Parts: sequence; C-alpha cells; structure tokens
Amino acid sequence: MILKADTIPVVNGRRPYDLGDREIVVHHFVTRVTTPENPFTPHKHAVPELWFIIEGDALVTLDGIEHPVEKGDLIVIDPWVEHGLHADKQATWICLG
Repeated sequence: MILKADTIPVVNGRRPYDLGDREIVVHHFVTRVTTPENPFTPHKHAVPELWFIIEGDALVTLDGIEHPVEKGDLIVIDPWVEHGLHADKQATWICLG
C-alpha cells in the first residue's frame, strides 16, 4: 500500500498516515540513499516494513508492479510482499521494520 502525501491533508501542522489495523514492530531503523548505481533490489520476507521517502523521486516495486513515489510518501509493506526501489537520480528514504 502506498499512502501519497499529496492526498493526505495537513491539519494543525500534522499529516496523519492511516495504517488501518496494521501493527508493526520495529526491529531496525535505516536511512538509505538509492541511486541508479545503487538500487534496492526486489526481495521478500516475513517482517512488515514502512518506507518513508525523505527526498527525491523513485519507483517502488510491490509484487512486480512499479509505483511512482516522491517526497513525503509512505510505503506500507505487508509480510511476504516482494518489494524493491530504484531511482533515475537519487532518492533518500527511511526503512522501519
């Protein structure tokens, strides 16, 4: 699931990203920089993750389908969903999982 920042209104300086009923336990917090030379290749695992795009534009692959993402977007990755990210220039993002 991709929550696009430009579709979530900011109220009182707050942008709420609705995760529904998902519960995500964080075991790691990683910042990453993805470039054409350093893509994050598709893979899958049993742990859910949250990816937050800090800056730049990229393409996220979820189960073989590419989705454009940009600054402020949140990607919610459920267990066993194949996922990866690549960028034409550079994208900086956070991974919580």
